[in-house]
Amino acid sequence: MSKKPTSYLWDNSQYHLYELSNTLQTRVLISDLGATIVSIDTLDMAGNLDNIVLGYCRAQEYIDGNSYLGATVGPWANRIDQGCFALDGRQVQLELNEPTNHLHGASAGFHLKHWQLIQHSSNELLLAYTSTRGEAGFDAELTVQVSFTLNDQNELTINYKVNSDRPCPINMTNHSYFNLNPKAADIWQHELQIAGDSYLVTNENNIPVQQEWVENSHFDFCQLRLLSFDGTTIDIDHCYLLNQNGPMDEKGRYFAAYLHEPISGRSIRVDTTEPGIQLYTGKYLPHFSSRDARKCGPNSALCLETQHFPDAVNSPDAESVILRPGQQYRQSTKFSFNQ
Repeated sequence: MSKKPTSYLWDNSQYHLYELSNTLQTRVLISDLGATIVSIDTLDMAGNLDNIVLGYCRAQEYIDGNSYLGATVGPWANRIDQGCFALDGRQVQLELNEPTNHLHGASAGFHLKHWQLIQHSSNELLLAYTSTRGEAGFDAELTVQVSFTLNDQNELTINYKVNSDRPCPINMTNHSYFNLNPKAADIWQHELQIAGDSYLVTNENNIPVQQEWVENSHFDFCQLRLLSFDGTTIDIDHCYLLNQNGPMDEKGRYFAAYLHEPISGRSIRVDTTEPGIQLYTGKYLPHFSSRDARKCGPNSALCLETQHFPDAVNSPDAESVILRPGQQYRQSTKFSFNQ
């Protein structure tokens, strides 16, 4: 007999929280506000159950905040220089929400939207959203579905599907902030491996300007190592080009990253269909209290955002990120816990 799925109204608001769970005591809470991962509880090696992602206590904090905690990000994850690009012979101008950039969809961002529940069981959640043409400059109606699946192998899989009635750039990700040892004030004791031997160098506006090898630099995570480099903590907010030269699974996903915290013994392996992963060490996280009463601030958690490359709409490969009528955007990322 299957377990009855758990859901409830959040904070007496119009939004809901939906629970996924498995036989390993892992529990994931997801909201229809922004298709947002609010918490992920997993066991450490001593059998303690803790939340390993940052999340606000109240729904309104997600609406008012600008850190994108746990959010489904789109239509365009990351930045577009000047919010401007050429599409089919015309210039498109998107809304700017940084001084010189369009970031994470701006006011059209999926993280701000009330998603529709399509299906919910104890191990799967399917949410949908249809955008409004013209919002923040996106000249298309987008039909979006995001599914979250938690299995008894302790794998949380996020699958994205998007259809469009007009040509439109699409780049989606999840923006969860991870700290595998919630008792620690920062993330510098974590060990990280990224399956990418190059990254995108950015200018003062965080726009990529060139590709560079990571070898012999603090960007080098080709082998598992501490986040700190030679005893120094150095913030990173850059996109790595994934090698995608290892084995591919049945869903077209390659190994992207492995995060380990030695005190708790917890780990996360990330596999994805996407060509890039943005490592963000949380330099600009504000000070706030997380939903588990944890005091959070700069570097209290990190992001591993699987995605296409920032500003790809202004690159020679721009067509690869344009979704056209009759096509379907698909993306799949799997987070494997404690394996």
